[in-house]
Amino acid sequence: MGAALPLTRVFHAHVNSRIRMLSRIGGCFMKIFVPVAGVDVSKRFSDLCVLSPDNNVLLRQKIYHDMVSMNLAEKKLHEIELECGARPVVVMESTSHYHLILFQFFTDAGFEVVVVNPIQSGALKNINVRKVKNDRVDAYRIAMLYRLKVLRPSQIPTSSLRGLRLLTRQRSELKGDVARFKNRLTAYLDQIFPGYGEVFSDVGGSASRAVLHMCPTPEKLLNADGSLLAKVICEAGNKGPKFGAEKAAKLREAAGSAQVIGVRSASNASLIKNVLDIIEGLLAAIQRIEREIKELVTQDTRLDEDVKLLCSIPGIGFSSAVVIVAEMGNISLFRKPKQLAAYFGLDPGERQSGTFKGRKNKLSKRGSPQVRAVLHMAAVSSVSRNRDGTYRNPVLAEYYERKCAEKPCKVARVAVMRKLSNIIYAVLRDRRPFELRTPQEHMALLAAA
Repeated sequence: MGAALPLTRVFHAHVNSRIRMLSRIGGCFMKIFVPVAGVDVSKRFSDLCVLSPDNNVLLRQKIYHDMVSMNLAEKKLHEIELECGARPVVVMESTSHYHLILFQFFTDAGFEVVVVNPIQSGALKNINVRKVKNDRVDAYRIAMLYRLKVLRPSQIPTSSLRGLRLLTRQRSELKGDVARFKNRLTAYLDQIFPGYGEVFSDVGGSASRAVLHMCPTPEKLLNADGSLLAKVICEAGNKGPKFGAEKAAKLREAAGSAQVIGVRSASNASLIKNVLDIIEGLLAAIQRIEREIKELVTQDTRLDEDVKLLCSIPGIGFSSAVVIVAEMGNISLFRKPKQLAAYFGLDPGERQSGTFKGRKNKLSKRGSPQVRAVLHMAAVSSVSRNRDGTYRNPVLAEYYERKCAEKPCKVARVAVMRKLSNIIYAVLRDRRPFELRTPQEHMALLAAA
């Protein structure tokens, strides 16, 4: 018997047979008969590998992220376009933020640019039996992935959408920083001022910060004027005189105990004030970002319309809506509600082999974590009771209760998130505000249509 064919030759034969099959189909698949430029992106430079329509390597070149090197790469690609009679498709891996410069450069130069998810590009890393991992090989594999998968062109975000996405992500990061420094403030107060957290549940709140600026240690609080302390609490917390007097009395009681059992240090006041300054600086930056987000949304008609449509859904406010719009982009990219749910990472994974079929399948969580956090809060809001005992969305609340009877509460909550994803898709697809309907009413309208 003859020797077995190398795995790479088998792979190339499979790709070429796929190309021949698609050539008989024609139509939209004719785009595979163009040169493909695979780009492996790194921080300072990238590797370029260009394949001819019959998968021969036409060019290997490094692209340094400067104007001279990038213009040279553009010139080479245009020369290949003249040689092959078709403009190359540029394929690159999504690599943090490093691919954005090349994406914008080649898009502005008129090339079709496809950005590949690293999960997809990583699927070809074991195509060779030998363990080879370098930039030249990675660029070649990315180009071959386009041949095998016939990937869709990437969405080209508008300047407004890109700006909105960056602002919402920065806001999310700063809110995480605020939470971390509030935890640090709590840790300091647990040592310096035991019992303070029992008076103010949120030690980083406006009233608590005003008190700590005035009296950062138990000793200073005991020496402060009680009526002035109560006034500061009222004004900062936007509460009545009774609230301020009660909080001031509790603080004095806690300070008397903390003066005895608290950890004493000459730097206590400085530690508290430093953390307060950081928290207030972060909060000021978040407020500035939120103003810029509102201005950006109002300046773009499409974004403004999408946000208003999403705000019509119970449980989704302005802040949540802008995160969803920024991360999702144009709804026309998704042909089915399932695709949008998968983009959000709400689709279940699947484990099956032979006769085995996994039953405990978890969410893929391959989409935007920011959107999942927003949908989780919207789901909690939708199924929680208002002060008057009603629900914001009684249909989803009833669905949640039915699911809770069969599944754990967290699983039922994820099911509500999936329902919200479907609602988002329908509202943006139809360009109509949300209307609350029971499943029976919805089916009756579909039957009448």
